[in-house]
Amino acid sequence: MNLFRNIKDNLMKHNLSLALYSVLIAILVWFVISTTQYPSVQKTIEHVKLVQDITGTTAADNGLSLISCSVEEVTIEILGSRTEIGNLNSDNLVAYIDANNVSSSGTKNLSIKVRGTDSNINFEVQSVYPSTASVVLDKYDTREYPIIPKIPNVSVMEGKAINLGELTCTPDTVLITGPSAQLDKISKCYAASNKTLNLDSSYNLSNDEIQLYSEDAALIDQSDLTFANSNFSIYIPVRTQKTVKLSVSVANAPGDFDKNFLDFKISPEYIVLATNNSQTEIPDTIDIGKILLSDLDINYSKTFTLSTILDNSEYINVSDVEAVTVKLNNENLAKTDLTIDQDRITMSNIPDSSYEYNIITQRMTISVVGPQEIINEITAEDIIADVNLLNADITVDQFNTNVNFSCPKYDNVWVTTSSKVSVRRTKTESTTSSSGDTATSTV
Repeated sequence: MNLFRNIKDNLMKHNLSLALYSVLIAILVWFVISTTQYPSVQKTIEHVKLVQDITGTTAADNGLSLISCSVEEVTIEILGSRTEIGNLNSDNLVAYIDANNVSSSGTKNLSIKVRGTDSNINFEVQSVYPSTASVVLDKYDTREYPIIPKIPNVSVMEGKAINLGELTCTPDTVLITGPSAQLDKISKCYAASNKTLNLDSSYNLSNDEIQLYSEDAALIDQSDLTFANSNFSIYIPVRTQKTVKLSVSVANAPGDFDKNFLDFKISPEYIVLATNNSQTEIPDTIDIGKILLSDLDINYSKTFTLSTILDNSEYINVSDVEAVTVKLNNENLAKTDLTIDQDRITMSNIPDSSYEYNIITQRMTISVVGPQEIINEITAEDIIADVNLLNADITVDQFNTNVNFSCPKYDNVWVTTSSKVSVRRTKTESTTSSSGDTATSTV
């Protein structure tokens, strides 16, 4: 029994050794046959990174840079010696853009090529997928833009306003570097602060960000742009401001005339005034000018210039208004002409008694304006015409001087005629007599 068992064990050990030798010989034979009969093999490699670099190409020599690329990685098929490419993977290969023969900026559809990181390994590229990439090429440039402050969440207390004309940034410009095509899109640059404030006086504020906008007010992506400076100080000037009513006053009206009867249409009726002096009080109403009563014809209209009126004052017109039109409301008003005879023209405040003053104008025609019902009834006897010589400049014996008109009977009627009359003065004859008796004295 032991003899048979020993023979069996020897046979099994011998067969196992033969099996191992057979496997090794088969592998060796397969290797020899594959390398001699089939020396080249084809291999597919995925996830090969596409490098975003065109250095050394014609495009780069023309000052162009790769701004964007539609492809990040590719899949390739290569053919090569089994012994050389057998261990190749995506880490040993580089995909790149063929940017040779490109001299202009813009969007291009360029071929993708592949090379190995080890120049000693030879292979042939059978295919690349995708085989092309859409790329944007452009020149990098640096330009200077004015910077505009933007403070959307800043408000002011009642009676205050931000002087937008003096709202400024320091520095007031920014240098931006980036693709020329993208720089061309920039229309406005803002130093923006999103801080919420309610101010009653001027304030300095730092910006939070820079915002770029195109001509059509679209926000511009800044990912390819760099800024020489991104920190700005925003000066917010706050001043006192008030909406005031406009008015006019009437001059040279008789004492018994009711000025409140006159109704003026002022356009605009209100404007906004401001002052940088916190101690200056802005009135509720401002008088923009005086109107002579005699100038108020039935169709009176006059334009006043605010810049002239506010000149040399502390008030600043912050309304978008320069001209103010004043019109007389002539509804229910009428006008008539009357003739004043010489004997109805009086003189007052005659300067001295050494001259006699006489009006030599025989008659004068005047225009009278007032309510329709009164104008229908008024006569020349209702009008007083007076020549006041109190401040008359009398240097000759015959001169012209103004006539003042009034209507004591009606306090809402006035004369629109600026009339003059001729006055003559003559020296009065005075007899000075002195009488006295001659007294004789005797001794």
